[in-house]
Amino acid sequence: MKLTKARGIKKNELALLSGPKQVREVLQAFPDRCAGIIFSQHHELPSESSATDIPCYCLDAGLFRQIDLYETGQPILLVRVDPFPRWDEVPEASGCTLCVPFQDPANVGAAIRSAAAFRVSRVAFLKEAAHPFHPKSIRVAGSTLFRVPFFDGPSLYELKPSHIPVITLSPEGKDVKDFRFPASFFLVPGLEGPGLPNHLREATCLSVPMASGVESINAAMATGIILYVWRSQLAVGY
Repeated sequence: MKLTKARGIKKNELALLSGPKQVREVLQAFPDRCAGIIFSQHHELPSESSATDIPCYCLDAGLFRQIDLYETGQPILLVRVDPFPRWDEVPEASGCTLCVPFQDPANVGAAIRSAAAFRVSRVAFLKEAAHPFHPKSIRVAGSTLFRVPFFDGPSLYELKPSHIPVITLSPEGKDVKDFRFPASFFLVPGLEGPGLPNHLREATCLSVPMASGVESINAAMATGIILYVWRSQLAVGY
C-alpha cells in the first residue's frame, strides 16, 4: 500500500505497474527492472513470467483488490525504481532535454510517453513534479518509463539558463511552426495554472496556435505537439 504514494516509492525504490499489456511489455523488454509479480488465486500468471526468475506473491483476493487501484483484475508487476542521478552531475546531452514540472501525475506520464515517442535525450524532473512512478503516471506512461533516461532537476524557480538555449512554452509565445530549433536545448513547460516564473519569461517562448476563444490546451498535450514539430524538423534536415 505504501507503493501507492510517492513517499513509499522513493523509500522502497519499488513501484506497482498494472494492466496486462503493460505488464507483458515490461516483462519482455525490461526483465532486469522486474522485482516480482503480485496476483491472487483467481489469476493466471503471464506466460512471459515463466522466462524470468522473479518472485511471485499470491495474495488473498480481498488483499489484492486493495492494491489493484484500477480494478484490472490482472496480476500486478513490482518494478525497481533506481534513484535518479542529478542532472548537473552528468555531461550535457545534445538534442532535447525535457524539464517536467507537472504536479498532476497523469500529465507527468503523458510527458514521458511523448518524450519516448519523439526520442528526447533525457527527462529532468523538477522539484515541483509528481513522481514519475506514481500509479497515475505509470498508468499513462506504461513501458515508456524505461525507454528514456531520467534525472533529478532543480526547482522550476531555481532553473537558470546555461550556454544551452532554454525554450519555454506559454500561450503568449511565438508560433512554433515559424521556429527553427537549435541542435541542443532545454524545453521547459510551465506549471499547470501558474505558468512560468518571471526569470524564465525572457527565454525563447513558443506556443501552439489555437482556435479563437480557446484559452489554452493541456500542458502535457502542448509539450507533445512541440516535440513533434521539433522531431519533424530533424526528419527533413532543418
